[in-house]
Amino acid sequence: MEENKAGQFLERYREIEAWVLDNLNVSDMKELETMPRYKSLRSNLAFCRLLRNLLSHYDWSKAGADLVIVTDQAVRQVNNLYYSLNPLTLMRLAIRAGQIFAPAPSDSVMTAVKLMDRNDYSYIPIVEDHQIVGVFSTKTLMRIVAERGADALGENLTFRDIMPYIALVEESVAHYGFIDSNTTVEDVSLKFQRSRNRKVRLDVLFITHNGRSDGTLQGMITPVDLIR
Repeated sequence: MEENKAGQFLERYREIEAWVLDNLNVSDMKELETMPRYKSLRSNLAFCRLLRNLLSHYDWSKAGADLVIVTDQAVRQVNNLYYSLNPLTLMRLAIRAGQIFAPAPSDSVMTAVKLMDRNDYSYIPIVEDHQIVGVFSTKTLMRIVAERGADALGENLTFRDIMPYIALVEESVAHYGFIDSNTTVEDVSLKFQRSRNRKVRLDVLFITHNGRSDGTLQGMITPVDLIR
């Protein structure tokens, strides 16, 4: 017997209603069907609205059996409507600036390393005045040890002390790059894919307001974020 997807359908439709209420000057979902900008979505808007009303206003069950079955295709329809009205944008997938672990140049390197190990962070930006001034990774530690010896990694070591090791470099020789928030998800995906053919593969892209290293940090995104 086919599983009833009514709960999934209604939950997604509630998300659509909430988005419409927050972003459009519309009080009734039916109004969207008359708006020229949503002409291509009219049939799907009408279908999803009618099915939502059908499911919400009546008890379509009898003797424990469902009289109306919501199929996978109906769930796909409401999902298509959701992403058509509210396109998948880069910042919806990215880790936003406020969620990024981004030490200042004056912060302790070893304290940051411990946190990176605990949270499985590969790369962290070093930020001053909302701007990235360096990028640190665990590989940086190996370079410091190789050149300065293990004694260089004391608790008092700060990122400012190792700035030559974390200073920003050209994207062609770095595991990171910079993009702006208007970059499409498709372009970001393509950028990561193309880097596979490079000697140094991209592992993270930092999002700044101007798409350059001298811009204000807005977020970051990795291939894992795209998969999620």
